[in-house]
Amino acid sequence: MAGGIEVLVVFWREWGIQALVLLSFTLQVILLITAEIRHRKDSGVLRAIIWSAYLLADTTAIYALGHMSVNISKWLPEHQLMAFWAPFLLLHLGGQDNITAYSIEDNRLWLRHLQTFVVQVVAAAYILYESSIMTRRTLLRPAAILMFVVGVIKYGERVWALNCASSSNLSGKNYQSFGRVHIGDSRITFECIPDDFYHENVTLLAHRILTIPLHLFKGPLPLLELDNDLSGSYSWELMYRAAEMQLSLMYGVFYSKAPVIHTWYGNCIRVISLMATITAALLVFRQFSEEDGYWCNRADVRATYVLLDGAIVLEVISLLAAMFSSWAEASLTSSTLYASSINLFSCLIRTFLSLVVYSARYLVKRAMRKAGMPLRYWSGSMGQHNFIHLCTQSKVSRSSKVARWMGREDWWNTLVYSTSTPVPANFSELLEKQLVQSVGISNESRDHINNSRGRAALKRMGCHDELAWSVDIQLEESILVWHVATHVYLTWYDKKHSSQPNLANAIQVLSNYIVFLLAARPYMLPDNASRQRYVELCDKVINHLEYSSAEDLVRLIRENGERLNTSGPSPELERRSEGDLTFDRASQLGAKLISKGLDAADGMLDLISQVWMEIMCYVSYRCRPESHARQLSDGGEIITIVAILMEYMRTGFLKERLHGFR
Repeated sequence: MAGGIEVLVVFWREWGIQALVLLSFTLQVILLITAEIRHRKDSGVLRAIIWSAYLLADTTAIYALGHMSVNISKWLPEHQLMAFWAPFLLLHLGGQDNITAYSIEDNRLWLRHLQTFVVQVVAAAYILYESSIMTRRTLLRPAAILMFVVGVIKYGERVWALNCASSSNLSGKNYQSFGRVHIGDSRITFECIPDDFYHENVTLLAHRILTIPLHLFKGPLPLLELDNDLSGSYSWELMYRAAEMQLSLMYGVFYSKAPVIHTWYGNCIRVISLMATITAALLVFRQFSEEDGYWCNRADVRATYVLLDGAIVLEVISLLAAMFSSWAEASLTSSTLYASSINLFSCLIRTFLSLVVYSARYLVKRAMRKAGMPLRYWSGSMGQHNFIHLCTQSKVSRSSKVARWMGREDWWNTLVYSTSTPVPANFSELLEKQLVQSVGISNESRDHINNSRGRAALKRMGCHDELAWSVDIQLEESILVWHVATHVYLTWYDKKHSSQPNLANAIQVLSNYIVFLLAARPYMLPDNASRQRYVELCDKVINHLEYSSAEDLVRLIRENGERLNTSGPSPELERRSEGDLTFDRASQLGAKLISKGLDAADGMLDLISQVWMEIMCYVSYRCRPESHARQLSDGGEIITIVAILMEYMRTGFLKERLHGFR
């Protein structure tokens, strides 16, 4: 054991700096690859990898710089080349363009990053100043200066991106900035661009109205003012896809360098840093190719080549990603459309560049389709958590029993019995039909989609007087009551019909999704919602009822509901536990849905779907903007798309379209 420790100590003394610098570079490569996936896929394993790499990347670079600045005086002459690595550590601290923050809270710590930036720049400058690289007249000196400048610029760019993501656009501005933002221009419509050229204009539309989700998630912003002709010319499908794309764009705003990259100075930084890195590499290669070149340890030379080659590759990727991004496509397209006919040469140049960018993006999309890779701007999935399945499976599961013995039953069951499924194909259609119902209704009305939570749907279907109690209770209890009742009704419906229609499948997915938010992501619900009712109902069903299967539990719930609907609630009902009350209310509702007799024309399925869509809209509208922004880093949520579309409607962007549908 002692011998092994001695070997490690010797290795650390001889190769510790080399190992740290190469580890720092490796972590940057990992972040570059995985960060591009995380806003399109909700995966716990992926989150763990990115979280570890994100924390280790900064820690490794900072520790390496500190270790080098303390021990530089002890280095042997043959290891003086290690001082040249200090600027590369600054470059690594600048991070990759597609990830500046792991969580939304990192943006608020931009002042801490600024302080770290100052300290690490001073440390890197000190290392270079104390090394023999700056005292000898060799090609390494200008190469080190170039890389130091690049490292400072890229690190500073990251701090600035964090600042941009954390601050409101109105912070500290003049009062006149609180006016109105004009979106659209009556001189231009999207019809002037061929649909087959700009892929139905989703990219241009999403960027052109990006101020709307910015106002929702990052406000306060100025009030929005839209042209009348901008709101009535596009299909619902186009607007829905634009909202999906804006999830990816908003991820870039909060978690990447996108707000900084796609500016004139951001573009200049990409070009200058690449040219400076290539120049530094040529100087170093020239230095070591000379017979009388700067002599140093051969392993250090190889490590330097790896860092230089890796830096060039990362800079090329950064430049290409910026050039062929949707931001560049939208910017070039808008600039081309607005270009004056007098400046014909500028218009032709911009048109040519937009063709190049579009062609490159088209080829990438086509290659992805051929490879069977989905073209997603977000995860495209909905979490699923079925209460009935949880109770029946965890009651007999050995792992759940072990978790109960360890006092972690709730956490374990929520994790194990939560899955995900693709968004139903008819979800967009259901949402459109539901939003139409609120056209012409005051935003303050209890029947508006922002406030109804199922109440308006019950009124439209003539069931309000009988079932209003199920939506007038607290939100979390209403969700549980309708979820259990929906499962009971769909189980009965499935037995009565040979196959379930798409609407029934969509209802089950919606019901499971809202309960998933309640159980696994309660921060995506309104602030006054609590998991307490969910926990109490789990305790009631798992620990105080006797059943052997899901069918047995559904039968028990239905019989209990029929008994309560026939004999009425017991006078002692109000003195029972909350779990008992919720269970009885769910049983009553399930029995009532079956007895209503609307199934002949699928009227009951329509009613249930409308109630769940209204609950979803209510939840999305009242979810905190910070929670929407937080979830963007984990693949996004469908309720965020719903919130964006509802914001379209609030600002008047969907007004004409929904009037036409109605």
